[in-house]
Amino acid sequence: MWPVATTCTASNLQTPGQIILYIKRSGRYFPTFEKVLREVGAPDDLKYLSVAESALFMARSPKDAVGLWQFIPSTGRAYGLLINDEVDERRNVEKSTRAAIGYLKSGFVSNGSWANAAAGYNMGHENLQGNLSFQEKRSYYDLFLNEETSRYILRIAMVKHLMEHAHEYGIIVPNSERYVAESVKTIRESGSIANLTQWAIANGTTYKDVKLLNPWILGRGLPAPPNGKAWEIAVAR
Repeated sequence: MWPVATTCTASNLQTPGQIILYIKRSGRYFPTFEKVLREVGAPDDLKYLSVAESALFMARSPKDAVGLWQFIPSTGRAYGLLINDEVDERRNVEKSTRAAIGYLKSGFVSNGSWANAAAGYNMGHENLQGNLSFQEKRSYYDLFLNEETSRYILRIAMVKHLMEHAHEYGIIVPNSERYVAESVKTIRESGSIANLTQWAIANGTTYKDVKLLNPWILGRGLPAPPNGKAWEIAVAR
């Protein structure tokens, strides 16, 4: 899907530790990304967009973009994510992934290609559509855009190239050293949880493990979920 990216590899190879972290973290998150992408019929390469956005880290940007897919609050809420002082589903791996792929698919439908959709993810689909219309072009590759978006697809392609060909540059990360997702079970709760420590003990786990496995829980408890829904809390098996 992405163009072959070799022109920018040299600068990135000056920080091999970051590439190693990409590869290690991919073991934890790529299986979820790949599952969702298969389910919706979207290109597998879109998983590298998350690496370019967040380095596969639950990051927060100066513009309040949060999580693996770096949603700002308005876009996250528009794609069904609950975001408030107690819960931030931008930090829920599967829900944020489904929201991100939904947003990308909307860009594919409105702007005609996955490259256009990825560029729209960076600058907003309506902004990209406005540029396509004004410049009378159909492809991202033919557009004059701001510096960040004009480099965005190359950045994703470069990440893909380095992660898939790291061994050719002397960067070896054995499978045994890659992070993996925890083996968990999900407990559904239809009511509020006043004290998450007591809830954890009652369910055979600890407050620490609940917080680490559910980074979307921001506080020490949970309010009642939205009507007709239940919290899905992961606990170690």
